[in-house]
Amino acid sequence: MKINKIIIFIFFTFIVFVGCDNQDWEEAQISKKYSPIEISEILGKHYRDIFSEVVESVVQINLYNLDSNGIPTNRSGVGSGFFWDKEGNILTNYHVIQPAISSKNTSILVRTFNNDEYKAEIKGYDSYSDLAVIRINKNMANKDLSPLELHDSDIISPGEITLAIGSPFDQEFTLTTGIVSAIGRTLDSSFTPYKIPSVIQTDAAINPGNSGGPLLNSKGKVIGINTQIKSNSRQNSGVGFAVPINLAKQVVPSIIDGNKHLYSYLGINALNLDYGSRIRANVEDNFKGVLILNVLNEGPAHLAGVKGDSSMQPDLNFDGDIITKIDTYKVDTFEDLMSYLALNTKAGDIVKIEVVRDYKYIDIEVILQARPD
Repeated sequence: MKINKIIIFIFFTFIVFVGCDNQDWEEAQISKKYSPIEISEILGKHYRDIFSEVVESVVQINLYNLDSNGIPTNRSGVGSGFFWDKEGNILTNYHVIQPAISSKNTSILVRTFNNDEYKAEIKGYDSYSDLAVIRINKNMANKDLSPLELHDSDIISPGEITLAIGSPFDQEFTLTTGIVSAIGRTLDSSFTPYKIPSVIQTDAAINPGNSGGPLLNSKGKVIGINTQIKSNSRQNSGVGFAVPINLAKQVVPSIIDGNKHLYSYLGINALNLDYGSRIRANVEDNFKGVLILNVLNEGPAHLAGVKGDSSMQPDLNFDGDIITKIDTYKVDTFEDLMSYLALNTKAGDIVKIEVVRDYKYIDIEVILQARPD
């Protein structure tokens, strides 16, 4: 593939500049050196190739108010999305199409890079992850629909190149670049009390209109769905967030099948151990885990015998169970626990959690239930 060849080309160019102490390796190096201008040209061509390969799979999503005859008139919203499959299903953010859910007087029109427009219907949505699927009639498209290739968002790392495509401020099919700034964030949802887990942070410019568009890696594969920015002015401040594609892989099939995605949960209220809580819980310095404050009555953890604090808030004794592992996954923070449950389990699964109780490690099997509304 052309893109892969270019990546290999850039890699060996980088090796020439960095060098190595191993003489055998030095003898195998490519002799030609490239100037900064040549390197920038190579990178520029690489970005152009990615854009040309993926842009026809990205769409602009426009919301219109309908007049008395049912004809779209005033545009009331704009966002982005991309083809999930060849059947005409398009993945976007829930908040992008939410006005069309709450009002029958709002129509969704999808616009492609080739300037074709299609009316879209709402297939389904999941407000917990801020994801939604809309669908166009694939038989009306003038060419085969090409879904984007999906990456494994569990294996990305800070520093990796990111590319975002969307319609910021109505500037359709805009490409911006940056890096993965952080992984494993949790993000407040505007529609539910639950947080979105394993969110990707990037400094690629994301602005209103980018929502629902893809966040790509250096090979043009989707690692996330652009969803929010952190800014006091609603403009890019270098802190953007994307729902991880692995969460979409869990949620979208349920939506397309016409089902509500059922998240699993333990039914606990807990906090991360910090300096002060470690002292109060009388555990060693820098001990990692999640301290359980209380368990929901008749919830999964309660039925399995998990213990919360022996006192009532706010006068805590800090003697509840401390979760240190779920199955084979190490739990340092509550965010770790949320991410594992959302990305790796479903209601009805049996998980084994490791807790510390009275300074002893105990394994407890928990039958997960569906998260209540």
